[in-house]
Amino acid sequence: MKPANLYNIKFETLFGWIALERSERGITRCSLPEKQESKCMQEIKGWNSKHLETGDLFSKEIEKLHGYLEGQSYSLQDIALDVSKAPPFYKTAWAICRSIGIGSTKSYQWVAGKSGSPKASRAVGQAMANNRITLIIPCHRVIGANGNLTGFGKGKTRLDLKLKLLELEKEYISKH
Repeated sequence: MKPANLYNIKFETLFGWIALERSERGITRCSLPEKQESKCMQEIKGWNSKHLETGDLFSKEIEKLHGYLEGQSYSLQDIALDVSKAPPFYKTAWAICRSIGIGSTKSYQWVAGKSGSPKASRAVGQAMANNRITLIIPCHRVIGANGNLTGFGKGKTRLDLKLKLLELEKEYISKH
């Protein structure tokens, strides 16, 4: 089987620089926003994709992410994803995560229960930690059973960003 062609792009948002990667099937990665363009580029260097300067291939996704981060729209559900290389449980956990409504939070335990494996809270935590499509798979909406915000950002502690995203969503809901 021939390897998929992968492409990436970076773009600036109100929250900082974001990078996207896609295959023919859909988005395979979405970085967290970085204040410095160089940090965004550093993340892209670890990806196995060709960098594009023009956003034509990513125009729909870029438009939707701008709308989301500007508090105008939350229609990220229809962005096609390519999670074909992920373990089956991760795919299930991510699909459940994507079903959590904007401005809402659910616990790792809740996601585990919805997945049919009620004792798999730690496995859900691993799925969220290995989510390469943050924002679009909104793992910031998954919190601890005690209601506390927990890890966010692929090994980085970006709880400040997790809180900002949840506040942005709650503000949007209060206006609509």
